[in-house]
Amino acid sequence: MALSKSSSHQNNKSSLSVPILPSCGIPGNSGLSNLTGVHNQSSSTSLYSAPPPSASSSGGNISNGVTSSNNKVVMIGFDDGWKSQIAYAKPILDKYGLKASFFVVCNYVNSGDIRRMNWKDIATLQQDRMDVESHTMDHKPLDTLSTNALIYEIAGSKQCLASHGIDSSIFAYPFNLGSNKPSVVNLVVKYYNFARTGTYPLMSLDCRGFANKPQQTDCRTFLPDGKLTFANRYDIRSDSFFHISSGHNYGPSEMFQQFIQQVNSQVPYNNGKINAIPIITYHQLTYNIQDYNKAGTAITVPLFDQEMRYLHDNGFKVLLLNQFGFNPTNNVFYLKNVPSYNGTITNAATLLSGSPTYSTAHIK
Repeated sequence: MALSKSSSHQNNKSSLSVPILPSCGIPGNSGLSNLTGVHNQSSSTSLYSAPPPSASSSGGNISNGVTSSNNKVVMIGFDDGWKSQIAYAKPILDKYGLKASFFVVCNYVNSGDIRRMNWKDIATLQQDRMDVESHTMDHKPLDTLSTNALIYEIAGSKQCLASHGIDSSIFAYPFNLGSNKPSVVNLVVKYYNFARTGTYPLMSLDCRGFANKPQQTDCRTFLPDGKLTFANRYDIRSDSFFHISSGHNYGPSEMFQQFIQQVNSQVPYNNGKINAIPIITYHQLTYNIQDYNKAGTAITVPLFDQEMRYLHDNGFKVLLLNQFGFNPTNNVFYLKNVPSYNGTITNAATLLSGSPTYSTAHIK
């Protein structure tokens, strides 16, 4: 699908060229090996399976498909340190007063690759109160590495960031691989407070109700028999922007409708307090529709602007991943320092305790 006239106009005006070239594909998925920076999407049954909100399900007034509830939150992240993130995404975030979490691959920084950010770029993000976190040293699939190699990728990345003044407490698994292996998770536990993986568009803060997965009673990491749980503080579930599915390349306008559906999929679960959060991860940004068509994780700059404007105009609170807290007594997540509409800060206002007041049977 071609870009709109307005986006084509922006393309002609752009003075900064940030090329998108193939670098890494999905391990074990040769059919998508030409897609740059793509994370393993095999666990997703559809792009966004939650139904759009309705007046009857939300109990609120509908405006452009959004309820008037205050309980609308989204977390935005970026992976792999692409130059287009600071060249294109950050000015848009700044325009709408939004912040995001950036997961950095240390050896990509100052690698000489013009497609990647340098340490000056990373420092700019940190100075502007963006959240900078760890995404390994080399972006290797962790489920295939030796213990020494895992230590280098996981612990080395934390030390690398620390040497540049960044105290990373959150880790992201490359290709969404490794969070189901105790040998990997135990090392992540040693160095980080949280870890993020993928394949689900909605994260339940008490880790209940993931469809077609073993049912959990809370977010403990290990079950009594030693098995890892599906979702926990080292397996926070998120969803990458990904416009190629089942052989179909969704155009920007189609993806915007999918975005609206995804960010509003929380509505049935957040009645009076926040119980579920959409967490969206982006990679490259481009003005070039040919680059968009080649890379499944690439998003056009006009589409990203449209999505961020939608969040801004419809009252969503856009949070950082470092605003997650964890209650070890109840084994549930909560959110720290969430701004209200009057500008005040509520600390841990959404702490979950006791039985949930909503059904999570349809969280996918």
